[in-house]
Amino acid sequence: MTVGPDDATDYRPVSPLAVAALVLGGCSAVALLTPFAWFVPLIAGAAALVALADVSRPGAARVGRLPALAGLGLAVGFGAQAVTDAAVSRWIERSRAVATAETWLEAIRAGRLEEARSISAPSILPALTGPDLETAAAEAARFAALPAVRAGADGAATVASAAPLGTADRAWLVRASIAGRTTVRIIAVPRTAAKGRAVEKWTVTAAEIET
Repeated sequence: MTVGPDDATDYRPVSPLAVAALVLGGCSAVALLTPFAWFVPLIAGAAALVALADVSRPGAARVGRLPALAGLGLAVGFGAQAVTDAAVSRWIERSRAVATAETWLEAIRAGRLEEARSISAPSILPALTGPDLETAAAEAARFAALPAVRAGADGAATVASAAPLGTADRAWLVRASIAGRTTVRIIAVPRTAAKGRAVEKWTVTAAEIET
């Protein structure tokens, strides 16, 4: 078979931008690991759109529609999944933080202070300044004397808001209204305990009256 001069002019190279869009689309999977990588699907999508515009022009010198479309599909797919996963995780964490605060306050209102203490982290009590060890009874008395605990015993609690603090320990601030009179600010933090398998347990690390 002889290749004529007209056949040689039909050859068009693949657009480097289309190839880059395909590669970036594959790299968009890192967005599933951390929100800090959400920019990767955005860049991949932008590169794919530019590549599609470039190869779709009449008389375009390059081809690459398929890799550009594949890169766009990967960018959209991974990007959408990353946002959905983050939204679901945030909803689950909020639910657990609110449930922890509500359980803590309900135990206090019902007079079950030992149960409330079991949900609390040691940091909820102010640090002792003396060298002597504190007895269990003294620790229980200090817990009962906390302003937030005394307020929690005044009536039913209603959660007013809950928001993440953006800290490394994934802490949430839950604001609860006690009998419509006092607002208590509760910090709830997830802890991972290994008992045969990893179990996430939420604890109250701080509680105070909102002034």
